[in-house]
Amino acid sequence: EKKNDNEYEPVVVAGVIYNPILNELVSAVRGKGCYVNGQRLLKRNKDAIYSNEDNGGNSLLKSALINVGFPVASDSALNASSKAVAALATKVRGIRMIASASQVMSWVAQGKLNAYISWDLNSWDVAAGMVIVEEAGGYVSNFDGSRADISSRDLIVTCSENNNSHGVPVLNGAIRKVLMEYDCL
Repeated sequence: EKKNDNEYEPVVVAGVIYNPILNELVSAVRGKGCYVNGQRLLKRNKDAIYSNEDNGGNSLLKSALINVGFPVASDSALNASSKAVAALATKVRGIRMIASASQVMSWVAQGKLNAYISWDLNSWDVAAGMVIVEEAGGYVSNFDGSRADISSRDLIVTCSENNNSHGVPVLNGAIRKVLMEYDCL
């Protein structure tokens, strides 16, 4: 995508994630949809999943299964992640800590997880997952809520999001609110 006359923003146009243990191949091409083992992944009906803004996303949060990354490369990211686990633990249905960003993003796209939060990621960790999540109807954001790109290091990933009246994805916003309250961002 063109930023201005002299600069281009990198855009991932295709992504493939293969899990050999599950024999699960997830792929997407921008603008063409998301596929699991060759079968089109249908975008879930947002209205069936998210009926309204429900008091800032609180009931969405209570029913959410969230994967939290556990970055060990830096003390500050590790501390933020540990605080996030403590902050979210009593507010969500469950927390998982699976240490494969691409696999977790694939599962968010499929609805096996509701969200993924992580710090200190690299483009090779998330490039395929970003296009897969977006083609499945999801949202990949920076911690400030803006749309992430492959240069983003800290992410919140959600799928089949309903937007509130201000255009902010509800579950994404509810997660960010908790993380800000507990100084995890």
